[in-house]
Amino acid sequence: MSEGQKQNGSILNVTRADQYHTVEELFRKSEPNSVYYALLIISVFIIASGLLLGNSAIVIGGMLVTPLLTPILVIALSFIVGNFRAIRNTSIIMTKSFLLVIAVSGLLAFVFGAPKNIEMLENTMRTAVLYFIVAIAAGMAGTFAWTRKDVAEVLPGIAIAVSLVPPLALMGIWLSSLNFDAVRFSFLVFLFNFLGILVGSVAAFILMKFHRAERLIEEKAEIQVEEAAKKEK
Repeated sequence: MSEGQKQNGSILNVTRADQYHTVEELFRKSEPNSVYYALLIISVFIIASGLLLGNSAIVIGGMLVTPLLTPILVIALSFIVGNFRAIRNTSIIMTKSFLLVIAVSGLLAFVFGAPKNIEMLENTMRTAVLYFIVAIAAGMAGTFAWTRKDVAEVLPGIAIAVSLVPPLALMGIWLSSLNFDAVRFSFLVFLFNFLGILVGSVAAFILMKFHRAERLIEEKAEIQVEEAAKKEK
């Protein structure tokens, strides 16, 4: 039986070549280059504007643009092989990205004014927990889609299900009006989403035995460090 036939038999059967391809592509698309930040800023403008307008369709459109899912998958991938260098490098990128989302959203809200209420998220613990469940499922589905190109067409749907930028954008909007209770809840929703995606992705990578790609992940982490050092010079 060929590798392709074997892979088609189960979503968990992934060839070594596909493992290497997934690692290469995830690290490449999570690099903090001009394309990454351009897409991030564009998505923030769309999502924050949609929130200020109370238009969920615009918010969904912005979620299709944001590149924030790939760095989380890199963290999950690095976690299962214990590569803390890659986790640290990618975490720095993500922290900068999160702060950028909050800053841009806050600026838009300051210029155009933040509404007193945005009916996008119900301010209850039930909402946060349900988002956590959705995030776990989305993290697993996103990992399978990145690895198995025969199901890659589901990625746009996963991007919509992953709610990372909207709660961050809400944090910026509520900070502009000093509504700290709303900021606290938006952060909670974001945290549940982030952890849920991470848990789901780690589980999927373990099931697909990605720990075997440890050496390649180590090489990619070293390249990240070298490139970061060059930029600092």
